[in-house]
Amino acid sequence: MGGDGRLRLLTNTEFVDDLHRALAAAERRVLVQVMTFDGDASGLAVADLLVEATGRGVDVRLLVDCFALRYVSDRRASDTSVRAEAAETKAMFDRLRAAGVAVSFTQPFGPVKFFGLSRNHKKQYVVDDHAYLGGINISDHNFAWRDFMVRITDPATVEAMVEDFARTERGDRRSVSGTVLTNREIEPVFNDIVQGATHSLVLASPYSLDVGIVKLLGRARTPNKTVITAQQNNYRWLRAAEPYIWSRLVRAGVALRTYPDFFHARFLLADDTKLLVGSSNFSRHSFRCNQEVCLLITDPEFIAGFKARMLTDTGPLEPAGRRRSPAANIAGAVVAHFYFHFVIGAAKLVAPLTRALAGR
Repeated sequence: MGGDGRLRLLTNTEFVDDLHRALAAAERRVLVQVMTFDGDASGLAVADLLVEATGRGVDVRLLVDCFALRYVSDRRASDTSVRAEAAETKAMFDRLRAAGVAVSFTQPFGPVKFFGLSRNHKKQYVVDDHAYLGGINISDHNFAWRDFMVRITDPATVEAMVEDFARTERGDRRSVSGTVLTNREIEPVFNDIVQGATHSLVLASPYSLDVGIVKLLGRARTPNKTVITAQQNNYRWLRAAEPYIWSRLVRAGVALRTYPDFFHARFLLADDTKLLVGSSNFSRHSFRCNQEVCLLITDPEFIAGFKARMLTDTGPLEPAGRRRSPAANIAGAVVAHFYFHFVIGAAKLVAPLTRALAGR
């Protein structure tokens, strides 16, 4: 998408304020799809606005991944530290349904969490004739992390998101391609952007990259390659693999950078002419096992503004300064390859078997 000024970058508080105003003024439809929706102060405030909109006769529809029924504030719902919040979250969903909000849950975990690695990871909102797409779920911690959403007023893009929402609500897994990309359509576009970059490439993701993405970046033609990633992955078992992944990236000529605070933003920027944003973590797991939604942006004015706001305060991440024993290096390589070849491989085989919707 480009050139017509129908995009606006909203960072966390900007998005929350804009969303609250939009929900309070909604007249026709509200479509919300997120992975998590916690019954904390932030979630309850949004829930109240959804109930009020329904009371005004607005068609309000909500899609939430089953992750939200098992995990609250990124902890298991059974954890004593979040047990009260988990109960509040369940009560919130019950109240939304009782008020007339059409609530559906996606991607059940199945027996013994057999489908746990296959999630519906989309984050998109439609309010009347505009939409938001990006990486922000509904919770106190998601609203506090460094992240962003793109506000969209282009009618064709908004309607593509509406159609994707309707497909998901029906349990239809078919992918969308075009300016809006979903599911299996994201990976080939991502690969083409990386391979086609000739001047510069910036990839941002808060989570550990896998060895497949490392190989792809190593083959990229551009002389200026940057990865922005977190100082420490919040998936504990993958932390052992990070120094190995980082060292591979450095050997491939990739500059490693990070933000001064925890971030949840993901984007791919090539040659300052193509920007891919959305829910995807830009990993093979994300591409092949999850349901995701992304937006391809080519608007030079938007991209220039995006760079000015999202790239100005990154600092160097220097894995070379962390000395590790040979045994630790070997363990990191084993974890990285085990994750890529076995865990992602198994999840890819299981993902098509996952039910798209839970029982209502």
